[in-house]
Parts: sequence; C-alpha cells; structure tokens
Amino acid sequence: MRYARAEALRYLRAQTNDEAAGILVDTVFLKLRNEVQARHVLQKHSCEILEDGVLLDCGVKFTSKDLAKHLAGCKEVLLLAATLGAKVDIAVRRLALESVSEGAAAQAVAATIIEGYCDEVQERVDTELHQRPRFSPGYGDWDLSEQRKLFSILECEKKLGLTLTDGLMMAPSKSVTAVIGLSEEESCVWKKCLSCNNINCPYREVEE
Repeated sequence: MRYARAEALRYLRAQTNDEAAGILVDTVFLKLRNEVQARHVLQKHSCEILEDGVLLDCGVKFTSKDLAKHLAGCKEVLLLAATLGAKVDIAVRRLALESVSEGAAAQAVAATIIEGYCDEVQERVDTELHQRPRFSPGYGDWDLSEQRKLFSILECEKKLGLTLTDGLMMAPSKSVTAVIGLSEEESCVWKKCLSCNNINCPYREVEE
C-alpha cells in the first residue's frame, strides 16, 4: 500500500517540514491502513477521437472536447474504477468525530492511498503503449453526469459495490473512476488541476 506523506501534507495545506502535521498524517495512516479493502475494475476499449468527445467500441460516447484533446492520438483507452471500500469511509467519519484535526488528516491520507492504488493498477497493465494521465468526469468540460456511463460500462455496483448518489457522489467516497489513453507516443506532462474547473477545491495544486 502506497502512502504519499508529502502529498497528504499538501492536501492539508501544510509544509513538508511541518513536524506536527507530519506526525498527524503518519498517525492517521496507521489508523486507516488496516481498514483498506482496495478493489478495482479495468477494461480496455478501442476508441475514435471526435471533435466533441470520444466514441468507444461498445457504442458509448463520452462528450467532452477536453477529453478528446487529452486523448488525441490514442486508438485505445483503459476505463478504470477503483475504491478503498466502505470501511475506510467509516473510519474517516469516526476519526472526524473524535478529532477535527484527525478527521481532516484522514481525508487527506485516504485521498493519497486511493491515488497510489490507481497508480499501482496502471503499472501492472501489460502494454507497450504509453499511458496518458487519468482523466475523470468533472475535469475540464467533462460533465460529472457522464459518470453514469462509466458506472454502467464497468458495472461498478455489481463488481465493486460502488454506487452513485442522486448528487453524483460516489459511495464509498474514497473511490476513483477515470479514462486512461493508450498511445504509441509519449504525451507531454499534463496537470489535471489546471484542467479542472473547480478552482475552489482544497486539494488544488498551484502552478509554480
């Protein structure tokens, strides 16, 4: 299990040399790690890049010019859904009730764990093609409502116990869905925070 301490501190808006914050996230990680029940679903699909989106071989179209731009040159994509499981959500809520600071740290630590798990899943993919960075509903102009299409294709509820609320929030909350482009050419570095419209996100990275 990967735990990115520096990333957790960034989510907390703490400096990497903040000793107290470092102890806090380390302590919370130890409390969360045994609650993690990470699972995922991964599918490969051929795709056609259109002007206003991406058409999959199964007939589903993702409507987003930003996604189409991100996947330019890709003939295949990976569709990913991953979750840390319900026990992590329960643990995060429990810690928040016990301590405001531990609750905030738990949110940050769990976010780094799910991102690290997704990285591990991608690293195990047997392909000679280059993988583009993950692109999720809600990034850029890709409407969050298109999350339903990913859930349907990947059968998230059946295979992972992962559901969508009426407000399009995932449950368990420490979960990720994404499209990953496969290309013969390595793409340039892409910063997901700069492509996201949520400028008030507390986890947003600031361009150096």
